[in-house]
Parts: sequence; C-alpha cells; structure tokens
Amino acid sequence: MKNNDDSTYRTIGHSLHALNLLNIALYGGLLHRYGKDDGGDIFDQAWLKEGFCLPDESTPFWTRHDLSGYLMVVMALLGLTIRHYLSNKNSTSTMILVSEQADQLTYWALLGALGHASGHFILSNAKRHKFLPPGDVTFLDDLKQSSFLVGLGKAGPGYPLFWIPLVKTYMRNTAGNRVALIALLFNLGSLIVPSRFGFSYAQAVLFGGMSIDQIFYVPQDQQNTLEYALWPLLTTLPNGAWAWFECMACTTHPWMIQYGHILYDAYMVSSYTLFYLFFWWMEYRKQQVGLAAKKIM
Repeated sequence: MKNNDDSTYRTIGHSLHALNLLNIALYGGLLHRYGKDDGGDIFDQAWLKEGFCLPDESTPFWTRHDLSGYLMVVMALLGLTIRHYLSNKNSTSTMILVSEQADQLTYWALLGALGHASGHFILSNAKRHKFLPPGDVTFLDDLKQSSFLVGLGKAGPGYPLFWIPLVKTYMRNTAGNRVALIALLFNLGSLIVPSRFGFSYAQAVLFGGMSIDQIFYVPQDQQNTLEYALWPLLTTLPNGAWAWFECMACTTHPWMIQYGHILYDAYMVSSYTLFYLFFWWMEYRKQQVGLAAKKIM
C-alpha cells in the first residue's frame, strides 16, 4: 500500500528498525555485563538461571520448551492456512487479495516461527538426554571437552540445517551468499555464549538481521509503504518488549508465573497472522467502497 506523496512510511519504518537494533544492543550489553552476576537488579533470578521463564522440566515431552514448540507449530500452521485460503482466488467470489509485500512478509515470518519451534524441540531433546552443557559453559568449551566425532555431531548439523534456513526466513531480501556468510557468523558467535543464553542470543541476532535486511535490502519503492512501516510496529518491537518483560518479571508478575515464555511465543506468531488479516481487511474495505460507488453511479 504505497504512499505516493512523500517518504513518511519509509522514515517511520527506518526509525522503528533502528530502535529495534538499539534495543537489541542494550539487551545484549546488559546481559553481558550482569548475566554472570546477580542480574544487577535488572534480570529476574529464575530467568537468569535458565534463560527462560520458569521452564518445567519434570514431564518428558511436556516441558515448557515442548509446550512452546507445540503452540508455535499449531499457530504457525493455522496462520499459513488462513493465508492460503484468503489468497486463493477460487476460495471466495470477492477475490480480496492483500499486497504481495504483506503476503511475503507474513509467509516468511510464519516459516521462521516453525524454525523457532524446532529450536524449542532441539533444546528439550538436548535437556532430556543430557546433551546440553551446563548453563555457564559455552558451547565452544563443551566442544573442546568432546571427542572429534562427538563434537562434529554436536556442531556440524547446526549450520546447514538450522542457521542457514532460519537466517533466510528473517533476511529474505538478502542475497544467498550473504545469508550463508551471516549464518556462519551467527553460528560462530553462538559458540562463545553460555548455553543458558543460547536461545536469547539466537533471537537477538535473528531479529537484528531482519531489521538490517529491511533497511538495506528492501527496494526503496517497497519501503515507502504502510506495510514497511507497520511491520516493525506490530511485530518486531512488541516482541522485544515481551523479551524484556519475561527476563525482568519471571517470578513477580502473575502472567509470567502462570505461563512464562509461552506468552512471548504466542504473541510472536499471532502478530504475523494479525498483520496479514489487517491488510486483508484494508483491501476488503477498499473493495466495499468501490462497489458502493458503482451502485451510486
């Protein structure tokens, strides 16, 4: 949905993505400074211990990681189903179609949510089989203590099977060779992060990569659109706010005590589908106005 008058939408989108990058830098900086101590009265002690809000490890295949994964798979598949139905010209006589930009943003984000869910399942499985190193141990230190074959089994599949496809879903406008390089850098960076903060690291660099992709690799004509301005406002920045809420209020807010990290995941996936439905509704309203005008004529 273009704004032909000026670059207002582009300026708004750029500003919101820049704010996201600043938020990530602040989050990472404070976590690096206080993560190994008592949290500096910033981070909740329960969250610091695991890097998640109150994970329940007592029931196999029913831990907080498993529940987050199940929820994200169901919500992402539901979102993809809604998108498929509403974008199918034969599914409705009115043929209300959202812009390609809104459609592609939603599609790739929902695929990324499935990748996020796989991360929860990987962590749950690693904890269940005691494959994950202790929270304060980095993955690099863990690899140094493993045999070559064991280390290869731990580190080898992550780059081609996890990092490359997930980075591509967040940075869909970036060229494939650059995605491969960025994924390699993200993968190497994850090796020097304490294992308990591995998931926080992944989310931070992926959302940061997404903002960089949007600012530098989206064509300028697609930046001066409502879609470009609304995407970070509805999805990216609120996800950052949920991340702060979780790490600061894990044991003090009733929502976090009851549901924990699941709230973060639920908002993330639902925001993508809501973004799509908003632009579908906009097109629907536009069509209704057009039909009313034809009746008057």
